[in-house]
Amino acid sequence: MSNIDFQRIGLVGAGLIGGSIAARLAYALPDCALLVHDASPGNAAYVAERHPNASISTGIAALGDCDAIFVATPVATIGDQLVALLGLPESNAVIIDTGSAKRAVIDHVAAADVDATRFVPGHPLAGGISAGPGRSSSDIVTMRPFVLTPTESTGAEALDVAKALLNQLGAKTVEMTPDAHDRLLALGSHLPHLIAYALAGIATDEPADLLPASYRGIAAFAGSDTQMWADIFRANREEMQAALTEFKKRLDLIAAMADEPVPGNLLETLSDAKARIDALENEE
Repeated sequence: MSNIDFQRIGLVGAGLIGGSIAARLAYALPDCALLVHDASPGNAAYVAERHPNASISTGIAALGDCDAIFVATPVATIGDQLVALLGLPESNAVIIDTGSAKRAVIDHVAAADVDATRFVPGHPLAGGISAGPGRSSSDIVTMRPFVLTPTESTGAEALDVAKALLNQLGAKTVEMTPDAHDRLLALGSHLPHLIAYALAGIATDEPADLLPASYRGIAAFAGSDTQMWADIFRANREEMQAALTEFKKRLDLIAAMADEPVPGNLLETLSDAKARIDALENEE
């Protein structure tokens, strides 16, 4: 179904991801109509300018006759947006969300009295520290895989349409379960940001010009949007807590090895970690 002729695409949320989707649509599907809706009229106007055939929608009702709709609002509001869109009368739009915590969003939709056949949970695995549209880029949609996490409620046709649209945008799609996604993101994104916020909070009395690049490099992620990350930490708290428990065990293990008179075990553990990250970098 990759040859579907998409005539009308909706976009709810005009932040970093929404702006990036608009920019990619401008490159891949410049002739389709793009309807942009956001709580901030300024952000909506900014993102609408990224696409040659875009207009601003003051409400979501106008998006009902779209072929597909991306929902790229903060994770705390995605569920409500999805329920409202799925409840639009006579709408056949396939709806793809972009939240970085899937289970919370899916459970929110499941608890509502709506038909979720047209809902395809998703998440592009690229982003940035900035949360606003000013740093949006079409590459964000294509530089890393776009994960789809269909549920038992997701219709096969809706999944095919979502794949076809993302394929036309040039995105590589990967399917996994919602829980597998949330575990992956807890380890690969949410835990590193949690560590950054914790690290940034314990060196406030140190001379800023003396703090090494290693500290700055890790703590830099604490420069991310705080409301967004508070929402993410809450939405994926169970998986993040599990990842944090494993991380604490590893920290304690390495610290205990540093007390040993002979550094054999410590060196072996550090070398194994280095080999793992070297292999990861080589894969990319």
